[in-house]
Amino acid sequence: MYRKPTHTNLYVKYTSCTTNASKNSVIRSLTRRAYDICSPQHLDTELQTVRDICSLNGFPPQRIDSIMTEVRRKFLNPPQLTLASFNRQLQTTAPSLTLSLPFHPTVSKPIKRILQQHDVKITHSSGTTLQNILTKTKTSPPPHLTPNAIYETPCKDCNGFYDGQTYRPVTKRMEEHERCYRLNNAIDEDTGNIKSALAHHASTSGHIIDWNETRILTSTRTRAHLDLTEHAAIQVRKPTINRVDRAPRCSQLWNPILPKIAASFKPRPAGMNF
Repeated sequence: MYRKPTHTNLYVKYTSCTTNASKNSVIRSLTRRAYDICSPQHLDTELQTVRDICSLNGFPPQRIDSIMTEVRRKFLNPPQLTLASFNRQLQTTAPSLTLSLPFHPTVSKPIKRILQQHDVKITHSSGTTLQNILTKTKTSPPPHLTPNAIYETPCKDCNGFYDGQTYRPVTKRMEEHERCYRLNNAIDEDTGNIKSALAHHASTSGHIIDWNETRILTSTRTRAHLDLTEHAAIQVRKPTINRVDRAPRCSQLWNPILPKIAASFKPRPAGMNF
């Protein structure tokens, strides 16, 4: 296995404040890469290198051997996808909400266990560090290119407005709304579902949507936060153009903090030009 001369063999330390899954993935990924890439005559040498690297990063020998044995067993005897297991995968329902929380060594597991009982999937992220606070290596995109955003679009002829979400640049989603309005294509002919609540409002009421006055209420760091943030916007701000049947549904456990989420919104022009 070739490694650059500048390679330091430093990975996540065993003493790091992170999940066991993240720590185990270091051993698992290095071992799996060795089995996938190395020729048989070089495999043993690379596996020993993996052991040395993991030991250098503080992993206990017992854990290293256990995970490497597991990877070897799965590589030599890959699980067969049976009809029964395939049907079980089809019947498995996705959680209603996925939430990313900072990892804490003592409270993360209990919180995850409690929220799983309410159909909430938890993923863990690293907490705020001095590097996050003091450095900013990326420039902010122009407003109309902002991804993972909650936006508001008003109607020119009434007090109605629409709150929506998009993980893509805001301008892309607004182009889709405007296209549905311009082509009178607000409803899907095959399913009867409304494709754009804004276009449907304009076509049924005869009102004009003020596309250029679209504002970005807030943007989230990850796509996983969009559903909860849009849920807060709809429940607190009560946009009249939104369709209640298609709004994201979140557990009632979040209700106490919805006003706080909505109060954090800082609307700014989205820079639309239609």
